[in-house]
Amino acid sequence: MANHARKRRREPFNVDVKQVEIYEDLASEQDEIRLKAAQALISQFTPDQNPSDEQIRKVLQRLFRGLCSSRKAARVGFSIALTELLAQIFTTTTPTTRQDSPSEELSITKTLDIWESQSSASGSESGQEQRDHHFGRLFGAEALIKSSVLFQQGAPFDQWVRVLTLVYELAKKKPWIREECGWILYRAVHDLAAHKADVKFVNAILEQLGTADLARTPEGVSIWLAAREMFPQAALPAKVWKYDDPLDAREKTALAKIMKESSAAEEEKGSKSSGVWNSKLHFAWDVVLARVSNAQKSKDKSGASRLTFVDFWTEAVDNGLFASASSEERKYWGFLLFVKILADGPPLQASSVFTKNLVRCLTNQLAVEDRYLHRMAVKAAKSIQTRVSKEPEFAAAAVKGLMGSSGAVNFDQVTKTKTVEKIMAEANRDALQQILPFFESLVANPGTEDSKAAASTRMFLAGLLLSIVRARAASKDTKDKASKEESKEKEEDYQDVLQQILFIFVRFAYFKPLSDDKSAPRPALTEATQELFRSRINSCLNSLIANEKYAAVVPYAVVRKIRDAAKSEEYGKFIIDMGEVIRDSVKTAFKSLKKLSGMENDGVTGVDAFKLLYSMTILQVYNGDSDAVSMLEELEFCYTKILSAGDSKEKKKDKKDKKKKKEKEKESDTQDAGDASDALVEILLSFASKQSQLFRRMSEQVFSAFADQVTANGLESFISILEAKESLAGQQEMFEEQDEEGDEDMMDVDDDDNELDSDVEVDSDVEVIDDDDDDDEDDEEEEEEEEEDAEEMAAFEAKLAAALGTHRADQDLQAESEASDSDADMNDEEMEQLDAALGQVFRARQQVLDKRDEKKDARETMINFKNRVLDLLEIYVKKCHSKLLALDLLLPLLRLARLSSAKHVAGKANALLREYTKLCKGAAIPSLTASESGADHSSAVWELLRSVHKEARHSGPAAHASACSQASLLLVKVLVAHDKTALGQVVDVYADTRKAQLLSMKCHVQPSFFTDWNNWCVSASKQK
Repeated sequence: MANHARKRRREPFNVDVKQVEIYEDLASEQDEIRLKAAQALISQFTPDQNPSDEQIRKVLQRLFRGLCSSRKAARVGFSIALTELLAQIFTTTTPTTRQDSPSEELSITKTLDIWESQSSASGSESGQEQRDHHFGRLFGAEALIKSSVLFQQGAPFDQWVRVLTLVYELAKKKPWIREECGWILYRAVHDLAAHKADVKFVNAILEQLGTADLARTPEGVSIWLAAREMFPQAALPAKVWKYDDPLDAREKTALAKIMKESSAAEEEKGSKSSGVWNSKLHFAWDVVLARVSNAQKSKDKSGASRLTFVDFWTEAVDNGLFASASSEERKYWGFLLFVKILADGPPLQASSVFTKNLVRCLTNQLAVEDRYLHRMAVKAAKSIQTRVSKEPEFAAAAVKGLMGSSGAVNFDQVTKTKTVEKIMAEANRDALQQILPFFESLVANPGTEDSKAAASTRMFLAGLLLSIVRARAASKDTKDKASKEESKEKEEDYQDVLQQILFIFVRFAYFKPLSDDKSAPRPALTEATQELFRSRINSCLNSLIANEKYAAVVPYAVVRKIRDAAKSEEYGKFIIDMGEVIRDSVKTAFKSLKKLSGMENDGVTGVDAFKLLYSMTILQVYNGDSDAVSMLEELEFCYTKILSAGDSKEKKKDKKDKKKKKEKEKESDTQDAGDASDALVEILLSFASKQSQLFRRMSEQVFSAFADQVTANGLESFISILEAKESLAGQQEMFEEQDEEGDEDMMDVDDDDNELDSDVEVDSDVEVIDDDDDDDEDDEEEEEEEEEDAEEMAAFEAKLAAALGTHRADQDLQAESEASDSDADMNDEEMEQLDAALGQVFRARQQVLDKRDEKKDARETMINFKNRVLDLLEIYVKKCHSKLLALDLLLPLLRLARLSSAKHVAGKANALLREYTKLCKGAAIPSLTASESGADHSSAVWELLRSVHKEARHSGPAAHASACSQASLLLVKVLVAHDKTALGQVVDVYADTRKAQLLSMKCHVQPSFFTDWNNWCVSASKQK
């Protein structure tokens, strides 16, 4: 009770609700609310409001106390309001109204008294409350400095010194707040420069910097550099730096230790560490980095050597933060600096940050997800990609930095990322021209003497080069005309780059260095690696020939480079052994290629297609394909008859005599052109038969140019493949000579990146036919195969049991036991006989398995071949659907759709028939009167119609029945368009089919066949 009685009695007072709301809003998390509250508060103390000193004192007291709030937003809001209020109070009044004298109620001195008293921690508070008071003092000092009231005219200088003293004391007393204190003083130098204040204010900062023993700290370096730059006449502390300049090249070691705040730095005189790690970069890094020279070597006015960025980065960051003994926290700072320079640094700086220790740390941290700095390393890697996407020419520096002497050649492999690959996808022409020679040098010298490691690295580099080609080949022109012109220009520029990549492959794929060649690869390339490089050439061309611009030019450049290098021995000895006959064939082919190149602007049809075909065939010769030599001879015949003959006819047009002779020549030329077309079809089928997407694409492009010249014999070549059996017998019939090594050359050897590097195409189901009958047939086939397997296994077990003299386990266990007992008594001779018998049994079993595999491979080969033929026929149908000859495809396609054992082949045949019948409409319907020979083919079409109806009677999938109906109606349109009276005979054909449906159990024609016919009749009668 006594203690309670001694408490001061509270006096009644009125609460200003509006004022309370303003202070509450100053602590709001939202910027807009805080700014409005600050504006409302300041408006109450404008000169026209004529506030009293007491009112001002109270609001200052309240604001200084608010800075000590634990709410972070409160410090920001109250600091803004305080800064503006101080500036308004002490700059908008006359000097006489705010004289700094003891008799005044309010002055700068009294204001500082309020600040010091409100932010003073008595020692009885909790740890958090003390921290809040320290921050309140710091924010108060910042508000006083920003308001500029301390260094305006008439302000007492000793109060400026007072503020500095309190800030420096706080920095020394509490290391965890030292960076913030240093930042305020650093910004104070800028504020003084902006207000053109007297140098004595800066001298006061520098003097206390020395006396506080903080000059050799990151904060001290920042203040030093700012003061020297903005106040050259300032009195810098003596004996702090040996050469009186932290940026002197000779001070780099000391500066590096200070910047990383290491314990070693504390051993230096005057060096202090904050002792607290911060996840954010110290502001001193920005200050120093902005002032180090970007030049290789630099000197100041006095001739002293200046610290360059490269030297500073190497010493302070690479050898400092990323040293092997550095903590994870310091490496984290290093990554922050790396990301910062890549984001904002000039090109020269950004190109210099890929230093040895940094890249090693980046590689290690990226490689393992559970590493402490993995996420930071991922961010660093993405920052490289971001810089390249904004500045494509930076790709060269990035790739060299990651894969050069400071990094790892197989960076992407080690880190399990696609960092380098993505960088190169964004690289422009200039960057690629720097990267490619670098890659070529890495292929020649991977940096290891181990042949296996070198092969792995070379494989990785080959994959990167291929990715560049694919990225550039896939680029498409935009719709905008201006963009088209720009894109065209870029493509022309990239053609040299693409050819340069292929020339690198050529060097290492086809040549063996001479014994005295100093530039020879170390270690030497293995045969497998050279084979890989040849495969990569095919993969590159596979992507490039899809682009019309590169389809004819680049393959020609490749084979010409191989020929020229073989002659000059630029890369060494040509590894392909070619006889005199082969060389002569290749030489003749190059002569034709040269002529074709001269026809480019003459508008001769198929020139580019022939250039592509010649180039790819020559490349096959260089790859050791024996069949390619005979193909060159056939190709020469095609070229002579199709292009040369046509060109010579144009030249003979001016001759007016010997008319009969010209007619005979014309007939002869037509015959020769037909033979040439047939030969060309056989060549294209030879390419299409290979399990390679490259040759499939090439054959399609060439065929597209000559599809309209296909003759009946040429079309029959396609049809014979469609009608061949999908079995070993069908394969033997189709391919007279087996070439077991042809397709293997195209197989990819890179298991880790099969999709990227292989152009071998494996067909997948493109259409599933839902039909019960078809499913039943598949089930029956599977059951038959299972029964056959069971029979073979039973036969094998029986032979094995006979050889052992035992029984199967499920037949006679007792006999087996007796046999086992007798085995123990077998002598050596009997054991040898048993071994021989067992060997014979297992050899027979292996032969059965090999035969089964051979049958399976043959089936897959035939299915793949039919797929390729259907792709070519799709081109033919699109270009020649209105030709009468195209009708010959109807029946083979229908049979294929019904009989093929592969659903996707049957589906593709049906789809092709649908496409064909859709295209044949109106004027595009084949005409019997427009036959090239002038002969009447109506009887053949009638026979074809009856054959289609017979095909419709077979049991098959629903899609097959629909295709038969469409084919039949197409033939009806052809016949009726030729002769209107043919409609009656068509009705008779349909009637015969209907009769067979009613009377024959073997007729399985579907009802939809007649429904479609009825619908067509209704439509035809309306048109009539």
